[in-house]
Amino acid sequence: MSRPTELYVPHVLDAADIPPELRYQQISQNISCYGIDVADDRRPEEIIAQHKTISGTKGDFCSAWGSRNITVFDPHKTEQTSLYFSLLLEGSQIISGRKKSTATEVTSGSLMVHERNDYYTYRSDDVRQLYLLPDMEAVKEIFDGRLPGPMLAMENHHLKDFMVAHMLLLHSHSAAMNVKSTSLILDGLHNMALLMLADVAKEQGLLSSGNLSHVYNAARSYIAQNYSRHDLSPDSISQELRYSRSSLDRAFKEQRTTVMAVIKEIRLIKAREMLEKDIHLRIEQIAWRCGFSSAFIFSKNFREKYKVPPTVWRDNFNPSN
Repeated sequence: MSRPTELYVPHVLDAADIPPELRYQQISQNISCYGIDVADDRRPEEIIAQHKTISGTKGDFCSAWGSRNITVFDPHKTEQTSLYFSLLLEGSQIISGRKKSTATEVTSGSLMVHERNDYYTYRSDDVRQLYLLPDMEAVKEIFDGRLPGPMLAMENHHLKDFMVAHMLLLHSHSAAMNVKSTSLILDGLHNMALLMLADVAKEQGLLSSGNLSHVYNAARSYIAQNYSRHDLSPDSISQELRYSRSSLDRAFKEQRTTVMAVIKEIRLIKAREMLEKDIHLRIEQIAWRCGFSSAFIFSKNFREKYKVPPTVWRDNFNPSN
């Protein structure tokens, strides 16, 4: 599923075309660009897999099928988190994180969205699955938070049937389609994906409405991407986004908050995530990485929001450490 150099043209990798002794190596290299490692737990002649990728200007479409396999996503092997829509056609798949509570069984026939921002293990048996991978820069403009779990079902969304029908169309007929037809369908899919993510953002309180909502949403997204900067301030944000300071303040007042309150909120959320994941980081390191000027100020603000000191939060979240 490596990204093809030619846009809107199917790129196919079939294990049947690869000598058995080279299958594991070539398949692993083919998906390594997505931060995925394949567990080498099968005899070479038992590896059955076919991957098809179509790349466009707004993101990729992939289809994959194969025999039993285990793959692992390592967040340190990619430059940023990734998010994708998936449609499981056949077989079974279980996605699990570092904690047992994150294990999720993917239901056949369901359209799901999955955000990869941590270590995940994928156990698949005789799976046929379709993927839509939007460009993350476009995603960040409308969805800059975290899903409530490893997978989020989109079964009740009004665009679900459109997404499924056109994913199946690309899967079944892309070989016979010309570039123009392929681009219309693939770009349309990615536009629909962004609309669906915008609805998810609204439900999660990550996207707001109002006369100046475009200013607020842009500023909040900028804060989420630059929270570690110690010079982050209302003046620097208004200068970077080219909004007047008065417009920026009015946009946040419209949402019944302030710029500094949102900066602190996002920094504390990021700090909490670090406490949960990076158990070896010192409190001083987390405070600095999240933009706080001192560990004392960080700890004070953390206690005010979460009612316990950062060290207690970490110990409660990781009782074995």
